[in-house]
Amino acid sequence: MRTVVSAPGTGQYTQEVGRAFLEHAALDVYVTSFAYHPESRLARMLGKIPSSLAQKLTREFERRSVTLLPHDLVRTFPFWEIARTAASRAGAGPVLIDRLWDRSAHNLDDHVARKYVPKTAAVYAYEYSARKTFDRARREGVASILDLPSLDSRAFEALQRAERERFPELKSASDAYFARKFDIRQKRREEEVRLANVIVTNSNLNKRSHVQAGAEPSKIFVVPLGAPPAISSVAMPLDRNRPLEVVWAGSFIIRKGAHYFLEAWRQLNPGKAARASVYGSVALPETALRPLPDGVVFHGSVAQLQLLAALQAADVLIFPTLSDGFGLVVTEAFSQGLPVITTEAAGAAELVRAGENGLIVRAADATALAEALRWCLDNRDKLHTMRYAALNTAKSWQWSDYRRTLISTLETALRSTGFSPSFTSPAALAAQ
Repeated sequence: MRTVVSAPGTGQYTQEVGRAFLEHAALDVYVTSFAYHPESRLARMLGKIPSSLAQKLTREFERRSVTLLPHDLVRTFPFWEIARTAASRAGAGPVLIDRLWDRSAHNLDDHVARKYVPKTAAVYAYEYSARKTFDRARREGVASILDLPSLDSRAFEALQRAERERFPELKSASDAYFARKFDIRQKRREEEVRLANVIVTNSNLNKRSHVQAGAEPSKIFVVPLGAPPAISSVAMPLDRNRPLEVVWAGSFIIRKGAHYFLEAWRQLNPGKAARASVYGSVALPETALRPLPDGVVFHGSVAQLQLLAALQAADVLIFPTLSDGFGLVVTEAFSQGLPVITTEAAGAAELVRAGENGLIVRAADATALAEALRWCLDNRDKLHTMRYAALNTAKSWQWSDYRRTLISTLETALRSTGFSPSFTSPAALAAQ
């Protein structure tokens, strides 16, 4: 069953979807807003500007490379996404960046609906960039598969409002703009859910969230995201004499519970006994960051290889999210043999066995988070033993498992809606 994959970003989980269809001879094209290629016109243009700026921009764009799929199957519509990236790097405010993001998502949806839907049998698209695509697909008799990577937006909007009321320092000048946009955007999301023949999500937590919001349970299927290639064995030795190394991976924002982490660290007050390294963009208001507690260091966004090296060298990942459909940082940490502290508000918490490969605390509870960190300080031996279980968790569910399960799930799901999918097995392809 030939399929178009339409993804607004180039995150690994979207590329793995494309690769799943490719492995079964079913990928027509992978369409995205922007994908960097070292032989592209953009790369040649970068070679003509001052080297220091070129290197900085190249590092930024390389994070948007498509490495898991053949270049000739990748299609892009990059103008608005390049504009958004440039505005972000230039220090533009959140309203302008959001407007450019919005235009990029709509532009992708328009192009896929007009150019690709009439020529394929199925389209696999992502939340908020699929309404016109699915509307055209229904008229053309093309199967519509919607990927919902995040929890229901209404629940998250209510959560953010509550957090800002509880912590006024989290409020910003752009809040009113986003509040005005919400209902329009939510209507678009609800239309996508209604039009989709099949919905794929990444955790049972995520499924429950959307079912509670009104989605049909019978057309939502759960396929947990995979782990990156795992290290062969735990190589990190136990060293009780060095500070406890805590690592944060991902955006430092309200939704991830960043403000609770800072408060927990202040309560912990570990002095030189622990250090926290934050890898990711920081989007908390300055009033919520200050005074920054001792021992917390911001490194900014880094390349994937650098992040994985940091995870392998740490003692525990801190992921106190308030709302995450999954949370790939959990499986990334497990792949490096790193235990995780997370909350029940992460879909990936379904992979965490408390006291064995990590700890689970209540979301939005700085004291519970501080107590978990204190346990890590006081139980270095037990924490180190968790590394082995964490690594085994990653090895038990790799991206190859995800791809295989995704295709078999879609075969069953599409048949139940009246379509007749046929995916060639990798073994049959290899025999040809």
